Amino acid sequence: MRLVWTVVVALAVGVVTPALAQQVKIEQPAPETPKFEIVAPPLRYETTRPTDADNYIDTPRVPYDPAFIEPFTVKTETATSTGRVGLAGWTAPNTPVGPPVGGAREVSGWFALGIAIEWGGPPPAKRPAPR
Repeated sequence: MRLVWTVVVALAVGVVTPALAQQVKIEQPAPETPKFEIVAPPLRYETTRPTDADNYIDTPRVPYDPAFIEPFTVKTETATSTGRVGLAGWTAPNTPVGPPVGGAREVSGWFALGIAIEWGGPPPAKRPAPR
């Protein structure tokens, strides 16, 4: 009986030892760090007048052109237009409240940060059909 147990233990040690001796090298690529990039509005210097200038008595002095912050935005695409949604910064026009005698000042605008939605851009570029 002692011989049977010795053989069983010897076989168990012989089978388990090579399994324990194997080294497994696990490699995982480093995660990409998001790059913070400001996406400038297109056609920045071609605007001559804000689009809502006709809606105000005193025309706004700054156009609404959000500059999107890249890792926090999503591009949108439909069949007829493109756009973008996400975190952006822009110059918000100053709303004059009251007469200048009451303390209203001529300020062209203030820095604003928030969620912006842009739509109605040029249609997406047509991709060639795969062969």
